[in-house]
Amino acid sequence: MSYHTPTITPKSNYTKRAAKEKAKEIQKRHVIDSHGRLYYFIKGTVMSFLISVPLFFIIGYAIKITDFPEEYMSPALLSTILISIVISAFYSTAAAKSKGWFNGTLVGFVYMFALVIIRWILESRISFNKDILTMLLCGLLIGSICGIAGLNLGDKIRNTLFKNHV
Repeated sequence: MSYHTPTITPKSNYTKRAAKEKAKEIQKRHVIDSHGRLYYFIKGTVMSFLISVPLFFIIGYAIKITDFPEEYMSPALLSTILISIVISAFYSTAAAKSKGWFNGTLVGFVYMFALVIIRWILESRISFNKDILTMLLCGLLIGSICGIAGLNLGDKIRNTLFKNHV
């Protein structure tokens, strides 16, 4: 007794093209879904440094060529740091599709902790004061808020982009 599995063959060029596009979409989703949370966490953390380093250089150059008051330097650097955390936590959780607050908090904390270690190296001393505690807590708080936003808005963006392909 022989079993014959029926094969479905597209009948026109349009259906062949549609079948190929659907196969590519499924393959693309599989590649996106195959990465785990750790991949997006590492990518988000690296992204935060890739965003902040050029912004630090721009601020440094602006301070050098202009008469930038020194009392505004700290808020300018803090806003650069917060922009980096916002973008990287948002990306990390939107791509990971789960546990947004946790991923965002980790990205914010690791980024701020790395900045604290860099600060300790540049100052040649290790001190734990209220500035460092404030930096770490800001990283945790901003990271978790942006992680939640990234997860929720990431779902809306994915649903909008893929609603015709599901």
